[in-house]
Amino acid sequence: MLILRIRQAETALKDGRLDEAFELACSDDVRAHYRGQQVIGRLTRALIERGRAHLADTRWQQALADCEKAGKLGGNLNEAAELRAAINEAMQADQREQHRRADALAAARQHLENGRLSMAEGLLDSMDQDAVKVAALREKAATARTRAEAALDRADAARGRQDWDAAMAALVEARQAHATNSRLDGLVTSVSTEVLRFVRSSIHQGRLDVAGTLVERLARLMGETIEVSELRGVMAQCRQAADRIERGEFRRATEVLRRLNTVLPEAAWIGPSLDALQQTAERLEQVRGGPLGLLMVATGTLPVEPPAGRAVVPAHPRHQRPGGADLGETRLTPTPGTATGLPTQFLLQVDGVGGFLVVRGHRVTLGPVSSSQRPDIGLMAEPDAPLITIERNDEDYFLVAQRPVAVNDTPVTRKLLANGDRIALSPRCRMRFVRPNAASTSAMIELHGARLPRGDARRVILMDRSLVLGPGTTAHVRIDQLPEPLVLHLRDERLLCQGNAEVLVNEAPVDAAAGIPIGANVRVGPVSFVVTTV
Repeated sequence: MLILRIRQAETALKDGRLDEAFELACSDDVRAHYRGQQVIGRLTRALIERGRAHLADTRWQQALADCEKAGKLGGNLNEAAELRAAINEAMQADQREQHRRADALAAARQHLENGRLSMAEGLLDSMDQDAVKVAALREKAATARTRAEAALDRADAARGRQDWDAAMAALVEARQAHATNSRLDGLVTSVSTEVLRFVRSSIHQGRLDVAGTLVERLARLMGETIEVSELRGVMAQCRQAADRIERGEFRRATEVLRRLNTVLPEAAWIGPSLDALQQTAERLEQVRGGPLGLLMVATGTLPVEPPAGRAVVPAHPRHQRPGGADLGETRLTPTPGTATGLPTQFLLQVDGVGGFLVVRGHRVTLGPVSSSQRPDIGLMAEPDAPLITIERNDEDYFLVAQRPVAVNDTPVTRKLLANGDRIALSPRCRMRFVRPNAASTSAMIELHGARLPRGDARRVILMDRSLVLGPGTTAHVRIDQLPEPLVLHLRDERLLCQGNAEVLVNEAPVDAAAGIPIGANVRVGPVSFVVTTV
């Protein structure tokens, strides 16, 4: 039987069936036989030669298998060791090449996403022309070039008919598709110059609705340049004046318009608006000081506009003197259970949940409490950490920084904030921007690593008109004990509570339209909270 297996191994070796010959030659009795040793010697050399052929054709696994078989049969042969080293070196080189290609593809894809088509195509030129991924990226680059050219043609045509909104939208699209297009910079400069002129003219003529839309598009096209920042500031002042008028705060609206009149001396509409506001305020004061005012005071409904920085509250009937001598008198000191004008910052403390610093206004600055520039919200952070400004514009929030800060680990000086964005003023001063409720333009800042000087609040609410208390993640203040949401909203400088449950102030029922008083204990259903000054 031994001689038969040896002959079978010789025949298989002669016919090139090396794997079959290997199986026959592996037994110990074949190894011990003189004729079997001769077969093993020839088979070992044949396996090494086939392994070299596999190596030349980049069949790494087959080459390694032949090398292992040759080593098992022939022992520590130099030829087998050299083959194994060559295979390992070739496999490592192939892995390095694959990594290089993957990195190059990722870089090319990133350049395409940023509109740098020439750089992407340069990287693709160094790769295999017939590779599927390379071909797909080349096609994407060609499509982006075509799309950019079409967008630039639309921008040029829109500029010709002075359709600035369409022109800027097309230029933004062209930049996204091909940021290094030779036509782009010239068109951006031309359109931006003309739009700046048109926006200033629109503001002077009183077309603030047109100017506001164009300024925001211009900011996306040009970035935060000096000209754009100035126009954004002007529009913010105009919105503030309109908001004051809507709330009936005519004296405060007059102050804003006077500042605008200094900045915009050519705006002919500001003077008549100032005159109208002053006349309206004076006539309203005359009405309040007359017989109707006496009736409004008697019923506790006189809407007295608070002077800047102080809360004026109508006198309550129980404080009148006999004979009605003081019916028109107002007082500056609130009594318990009476709602007063809200400060720009207040603390909302909810039992069992925690404290929330609520900040009103369209613009708020955050930074180290020890900074040379006093921020609106001081943080216990490194003194050299930068200040940031978060500004609400319509339904959007923008972050503006004096020097780069990390937003989602990317350094920026200006960014349109999205729900969940991570902001880091320093490695230890971190926070997260949250928009929990799509129906409310109020937002939140959750502090992580940073903290407020007061230890009883860890979250900041940037309040617009309303905030939601209730169960689930769509509430600004999550209170799972509440069966349904409870809304706190602003009206006439009062904080009103809107919900189906009865509102108790200091355990006494009150009219929900009366407002929540500062410092009083408020209970709505199973939840109690207090609004206090900072």
